[in-house]
Amino acid sequence: MPDPAAIAKRIHVPSYSEVLQRIKNRYPHNVNAYERERRSLDLVKDVIVGKTEPVMQLRSLLRGLHPFYLRLLSISFDMEQVNRDIECVVKARTVAQRMWQSYRYRLLAAESEGEARAIGREARGRMMSQLKKCSHGLERLREVVKFLAELPGIDVSKQIVIVSGPPNAGKSTFLSSVSRARPEIAPYPFTTKNVIVGHANVDGVEVQVIDTPGLLDRDPSQMNEVELRAVAALQELPGPVLYLVDPTPEAPLSLESQVSLLSRIRAILGGNRRILVVINKVDAVDSNRLNLVESILLKSGITEHMKISALDKESCLEALRAVLKPET
Repeated sequence: MPDPAAIAKRIHVPSYSEVLQRIKNRYPHNVNAYERERRSLDLVKDVIVGKTEPVMQLRSLLRGLHPFYLRLLSISFDMEQVNRDIECVVKARTVAQRMWQSYRYRLLAAESEGEARAIGREARGRMMSQLKKCSHGLERLREVVKFLAELPGIDVSKQIVIVSGPPNAGKSTFLSSVSRARPEIAPYPFTTKNVIVGHANVDGVEVQVIDTPGLLDRDPSQMNEVELRAVAALQELPGPVLYLVDPTPEAPLSLESQVSLLSRIRAILGGNRRILVVINKVDAVDSNRLNLVESILLKSGITEHMKISALDKESCLEALRAVLKPET
């Protein structure tokens, strides 16, 4: 699967003013009226078609996007409006080519310089009028390209492990321990606002480790954009899931709420996706607290779990080995 960010970085959608300025800068002078109008007709058509070619590249990119990236886009943008914006530009390109073909014959038949100038003004006006209708759409498409250029590069043909859980459970610390990725880490919820990918070497195999934003125990209809990105990763990306539990008394979610959130995540995933529960921050709590956490998990029917400190690379790698191990 092509990296959409790498493709988007090569796409420059122009603003309407950029197209207009390009035409003004290249407008023909010092020629007779007939030749000036002919050249200006060619110029306007060529600039409109040429400068909007990136929009066609964007359309092609969107049509080939993996469902995960489409979900991320739809969270931040009205995709129906995006498609209308693209179609507006497609129409402007079609109108420019059609007007150019029609008016160049009228220019050839012009009987005076005044008539040639009138024909040229009318042709340019009609071509630019259609593109001007897309001016706001072009600005929106520029934002779409900017968004795409910042997306994480994920290869769905390679091994993926998704790290999920409540806010402040240590997901970003886990990612930093096992990979070269350096997500923002801070002692408050929702530090991670986007999906972040790191690459871990697990016994000679490269594994893409996906750090997802923290989830709260609530229905998807009540989630904010940050949480919806996490849900998109869980539902659209393949691979097993590590669910990190925060055992500390200061955790944003109570232990019971974290167990309830795990049940909600299972429902979000559906099917037979493997989920391994990992109690993190074992270095920050005493044995009594750990016993309490394990008893709550057991009462909820969770018999398989691991205990790690996300600050310890080896224990994090062991968790990756465990979740990647085929179930018997």
